[in-house]
Amino acid sequence: MVSDDHEFQKKKSELEEKLEKLESERSSLLEEVELLRQRRTLLDLEKKGAALQATVEMLKMEKADLEGQISSIEGNQ
Repeated sequence: MVSDDHEFQKKKSELEEKLEKLESERSSLLEEVELLRQRRTLLDLEKKGAALQATVEMLKMEKADLEGQISSIEGNQ
């Protein structure tokens, strides 16, 4: 009987220790995953911002070109 109780306590302690380690690892992973999600969000926004900035610059150049063409046409009339 003593042996059975000793084995039970030993196994119980091992399992509790394993559970504590798993809980700790889970907590750390949840934090890391959240930080990675935030980083990905920022990278996505930066990428969209860069693409939008390029589009805006292209449109500004096209606008200036068209205004120059119109001015040239109006000046020749």
